Order: sequence, then C-alpha cells, then structure tokens
Amino acid sequence: MRRLLFLLSVALLTAATAAHADVTEQQALAKAVGILKGDPYGDTERQVLANITERKAVPRSATGCGGGASPVWAFHVVVKRAADHDGGPIDGWLVIDVKTGRLVCTNLPFLD
Repeated sequence: MRRLLFLLSVALLTAATAAHADVTEQQALAKAVGILKGDPYGDTERQVLANITERKAVPRSATGCGGGASPVWAFHVVVKRAADHDGGPIDGWLVIDVKTGRLVCTNLPFLD
C-alpha cells in the first residue's frame, strides 16, 4: 500500500511539474509556423521555416512588444518578395510567450 501511495505521489508531482513547464523553442517554432502558414509567408511548413531567419529567447522588454522581463521567444520573419505586399519585402518579428505559448505581439502584416 505504501509503495502504491508513493508511486501515485510521484506521478502526480510529475504531472504537475509538466503542466508548468516552459514552452520549448521547438514548440514555439511550431506555434509560429501555424500562425504564419499561408500567403505571403508560405503555404507549407518548409516555406514558412525558410522565411524565419532568426529565433531567440529574450525578455519581453527587448522586443517591439514592450513590457517587463518575462521571457519570450522572438522569431524574425523575412519574405524577400511578397506578392500580397506589392512585390516588396516583409521584415518583422513574431513574439510568443515562453510560459503560455501564446502570441504576444507581431509587427508583421496580414496577421489579424
């Protein structure tokens, strides 16, 4: 009985810890791809990934979002020739919260 209670306690602790884990870079990247997928950022995952030129973990205050020191994943997105943008370039950032995995802000066009 003690062993069962111990194992149950460990399982509950593990589940609670996992529920509060930060979003990894790969998880945030997958979220960013999902947000960006479509014209003009790319119709496939591969096309979207080709337009993400930089990714970094920084404090929110170091991004165009402003705010405090909470950690975020920032993805630099560059589309050299965007048909929906008069053929001109798109150059901006997409920012995802490390704790929640939610979009914080972006300065990219066509994302409403």
